[in-house]
Amino acid sequence: MAEFVGFTTTIPVEIIFAGGYVPVDLNNVFITDSDPMRFIDIAEKDGFPRNMCNWIKGIYGVVKERKIQTVIAVMVGDCSNTHALSEILTHKGVKVIPFAYPFDRDRESLNREIEKLMRIFRVDHEKLTKVQKEITTVRKILNRIDRLTYKEGVVSGYENHLWLVRASDMMGDYENYGKMARSFIQKIKNSKKREGIRLAYIGVPPIIPDFYDFIEEKGGFVVFNEIQRQFSLPFFGGNIVDRYIKYTYPYGIFARIEDIKREIRKRNVRAIIHYVQAFCFRIMEDIILRDSFNLPILTIEGELPKPLDTRMKLRIEAFLEMLRSND
Repeated sequence: MAEFVGFTTTIPVEIIFAGGYVPVDLNNVFITDSDPMRFIDIAEKDGFPRNMCNWIKGIYGVVKERKIQTVIAVMVGDCSNTHALSEILTHKGVKVIPFAYPFDRDRESLNREIEKLMRIFRVDHEKLTKVQKEITTVRKILNRIDRLTYKEGVVSGYENHLWLVRASDMMGDYENYGKMARSFIQKIKNSKKREGIRLAYIGVPPIIPDFYDFIEEKGGFVVFNEIQRQFSLPFFGGNIVDRYIKYTYPYGIFARIEDIKREIRKRNVRAIIHYVQAFCFRIMEDIILRDSFNLPILTIEGELPKPLDTRMKLRIEAFLEMLRSND
């Protein structure tokens, strides 16, 4: 049976597959569980403070409950709390492999990090190239699902979110994930076109389970999921270093803004919802984002993996009503 390798955010998953391991995006396991609060409870019982990011606590809870023995921790290019999490996991006996995206997007630095992972998982370039080619086929199918969202309108914002966000580990089996994606396209290709106020969702994926359903219920249509799309790595030229250099998420807000502007033009977006996680340093980036776009922006701050509360619902409804009144 193949060994599981967990990771704290998107990494060059091609290497894990090529090494014969099963990649596990710990975030996805946490948030798609039927009872994600129990992972937070596990962390808090072990001493994690209440006033810190619940994503970090959820990741820890997943590692502990699932007894995952190896975790790749992204030390540069993601959450600043990952450093302390890595120390705690090491203290608990978990093998932690550090990985760093160079903040300055330096190609040589990224190449060294990728080569290091290849050595750790005993992957040569020939094997990696083969797996990368096969995974690219799956990524192109996911890119088609994205186009069916903003061009054809037959894929909902939530379905778009789910297919793209799970691309980080492809549920541990990229061949089967590709088959599932093809089957989904066949199932929905003749669906009725969705209508609604065309919205961009930017920021990390939401911890709130009914976020997309409520937006659609109130007349919104998310046609762009920024970070989720990046997780699907929709870059099809060059080698593995080329692709992860183009991947915007780890390289700061300015790399992301350029990508967001291009996509909102292409998708005819009317307004932006910026999601931020409570106690996350990225909340401060909202200042830059508001100065960078001429579109209306609603900022929503989530904390726990629970449904939208009344206040959040009222803010979303008021935002959509304001957009309708400006038609």
